[in-house]
Amino acid sequence: MSKHGCDISSRAEVVKDWEDFLNKYKAICREDEYDESTNPEGIINLGTALNYLCNDIIYPRLKSVWEFEPDVLQYREGYGILRLRKALAAVMTEFFETHEPVNPENLFCVSGVTGCIDILAHCLANPGDVILAPTPIYGRIYTNVMQRARVKLWHIPVITEHNGASSEFLTIEKVKKAYNDAVSKKHAVKAIFLVNPSNPLGDIYGPELLLEIFSFCDEHNLHVIVDEVYALSVFSDNHFHSTLKFASLPNKNRVHVLYGMSKDFGLAGLRIGVIHTQCEALQKCLKQLCFLQCIPFPIMNIAAKFLEDIEWCKMYITTYQERLSESFKHCIERVKEMGLNARESSGGFFLWIDLRPICGSDSFEKEMDLFNYLLEDYHVYIVPGKELFCAQPGWFRVTFTTHPEEVDEGFKRLEEGIKKYKSAKG
Repeated sequence: MSKHGCDISSRAEVVKDWEDFLNKYKAICREDEYDESTNPEGIINLGTALNYLCNDIIYPRLKSVWEFEPDVLQYREGYGILRLRKALAAVMTEFFETHEPVNPENLFCVSGVTGCIDILAHCLANPGDVILAPTPIYGRIYTNVMQRARVKLWHIPVITEHNGASSEFLTIEKVKKAYNDAVSKKHAVKAIFLVNPSNPLGDIYGPELLLEIFSFCDEHNLHVIVDEVYALSVFSDNHFHSTLKFASLPNKNRVHVLYGMSKDFGLAGLRIGVIHTQCEALQKCLKQLCFLQCIPFPIMNIAAKFLEDIEWCKMYITTYQERLSESFKHCIERVKEMGLNARESSGGFFLWIDLRPICGSDSFEKEMDLFNYLLEDYHVYIVPGKELFCAQPGWFRVTFTTHPEEVDEGFKRLEEGIKKYKSAKG
């Protein structure tokens, strides 16, 4: 390169042209954002994991604590001020039904759960190592573990066919098969990553399955990272069981729990992510590395005050879960009215919709053709399953927790677009 050019590292060469699907289309939606009054033809975003169900409750509460004292403008703990860690510990203890109070000293805060995943990939695995994860899964997980830490994602397909029989849920047998497949191909497996409740399927992993996975990982010296960012976003009788509820684990030093304020509390912009770990070696690493992903201290102070009123949090979560359940039921009925099927989820923000009757099930190219048609002709954005590492073409993730009026408008466009697409292709 010329001396007048810009030399960058080999790591940066990979990153500079990196295209992340979810971020790309989130930006496209922002550039032409739907507004009933000012931009009624704009794009309806039913692809991004946004929670607007309780803005009328969240915003007044946030405004009441949106102030900070001058001393928080000084340096503080890079892994989270004690006031925030105490507030998060109290919320997790109360709502996760933990077997003992969460110790704030086991909590480490960084700028969002994305940051938590990035830093754990760096700490728990070497470049080229493998982390197992059930798929389909949140699409950015690949970026989170690969972009800087250079760690690979190895799929555990959840929806499978064997001898003509279909299996739709995660099992320990599927975990073992994926591990053995990775090892047989000479990969060094270092961890398994779980989202519970899962994204996008909305499954809640029961305590029996979790313990089977923890025991298997202990046998093979694997870490377990459990992302519980949707822990309180549940709407079924299938009760959520936090990892922190277990009185004992096969190896507590290898089980790490993530949480944040972006989903259950709808405060993605505050960028609050937290790692719970009892591993002393990892804790020492986090105290060093969290400085590179600090949350601004005034934001930490505001977030702490927001969470400290446990009685308000109880009221909020009760209302939120009622609205979440209502929105899910309303949208699943809309899907049925359209003559389509969706997974009967238990938690999270998403409908996992089967559009194979519309675009077929034989190629991801046809899946993307439908995706582009809906986006370009009907200005509605939903996520194609391929971008969530789904093994079967024809599935789409649809968010049902954005502004209710936008969800309704989005479903109107989906229904019309699907009819026209099917007619044109028929």
